[in-house]
Amino acid sequence: MRIWLTMVGVLAALLVAPGTAAATIDQDRVRAEALRGTDDEYLAIAGPAAQAVAAEYGIPASVTAGQSILESAWGRSRLALNDLNFFGFKCTAAGPGPIAVGCHDYPTIECTPDCHPAQALFRVYTSMTDSFRDYGRLITKSQYYVAALPLAADPDAFVTEVAKRYATDPEYAAKVIRIMRENDLYQLDRPV
Repeated sequence: MRIWLTMVGVLAALLVAPGTAAATIDQDRVRAEALRGTDDEYLAIAGPAAQAVAAEYGIPASVTAGQSILESAWGRSRLALNDLNFFGFKCTAAGPGPIAVGCHDYPTIECTPDCHPAQALFRVYTSMTDSFRDYGRLITKSQYYVAALPLAADPDAFVTEVAKRYATDPEYAAKVIRIMRENDLYQLDRPV
């Protein structure tokens, strides 16, 4: 575990855009890094966390694991390392929500639709489990994702529906599906 954390720390430095502040969140670079390989050690930890979300919220574990990989670059992103935020969740005007314990201010890039530098508050968690539980809570409680819930038996259809509101990247669902297929994350959905 210690070797993995050291390796993650070194790799996290690579996820910062050249010429930007050390703590800038560059989600495009994080997502690009996620598509470059696999990390069995991350899967050994994220897989059971995703299965716990499936048991509690009925969300396919393959989707939860796939999105966490894409959003955190296999747990190597600044948000994952510093704040145990594996899904890139921001704080809202009401605060961090019922599971996160605070908010951490980062310079980031926002695309609305043109991309520009911005400051944003991201959720801080005390554990990976809490980050994953917050993901499950958000997906099942938000009106944005209600159309995905009946599709839980089909992980590809589920993430395709979630992606319509989860990300502005038109290739977001395809990227998550690619991660799920290349890493056989569908096995996480099978009964144990």
